Amino acid sequence: MLASERHAIILDQIQRKTTVSTRSLTEHLGVTRETVRKDIEYLAERVKLRQIRGGATQIRTQEIPMASRSHINASGKTRIALALAAQIPDGSSLFLDNGSSTFALAQALHARKGLMVYTNDFAIAQQVAPNCRELIMLGGKVDTQEMATIGIETTEQIGQYHVDFAVISAGGLSARTLLTDFSKEAVSFRTQMLLNGSTRFVIADHAKFGVVGQMAMPTPPKGTCIIMDQRPDPEVLSAITQNGMTFQITD
Repeated sequence: MLASERHAIILDQIQRKTTVSTRSLTEHLGVTRETVRKDIEYLAERVKLRQIRGGATQIRTQEIPMASRSHINASGKTRIALALAAQIPDGSSLFLDNGSSTFALAQALHARKGLMVYTNDFAIAQQVAPNCRELIMLGGKVDTQEMATIGIETTEQIGQYHVDFAVISAGGLSARTLLTDFSKEAVSFRTQMLLNGSTRFVIADHAKFGVVGQMAMPTPPKGTCIIMDQRPDPEVLSAITQNGMTFQITD
């Protein structure tokens, strides 16, 4: 197989899966790990992908549409959701931002009673409604692709409330930039949610590992927990703890 053919296959795999491991590419291509490593280095130098420990990931300048995102690593998101739901008791108040990971959590909260939920996501609001004693749909401009509210009005309204649990999803998680997202509006309202929560969680399934969005998020408040479905690179764990945060791994 020619190098150009391997490169095309590698890029196709990354497009389909977001993140791929050197091991899986070795098996798929039928070549050595050294050959795959050199191919990844070649493509990374040409800004076709981002090289990470043990593999490669997409370079993304915008968020994957919700309709596609919901199918990426669904099992990992479910494991995180179940682990997180077990830590949220009946009667809790919580922020849930828009996203496939937080929607999985909304589904996992089906047995909870008396919740107070504040969300900007229409699907999440519909999912948790039967479990709520109070449900606040945050106002603002509607992002019709995400079916969620965003913007200054959304962020300002979040600032009016304080909750027991603030749960947001990460756009990307890496050692170099830690948490990133894909728009100023997303960074703004997610940051405000964390600031106004007593217990704070950031969901980052392994499809987000190595992803660097366009916008860096401010370092979350100390004690914020990053909850993941797999163990990331040691450098990422070190960056998390050095910034005063904790982590949970559900694998």
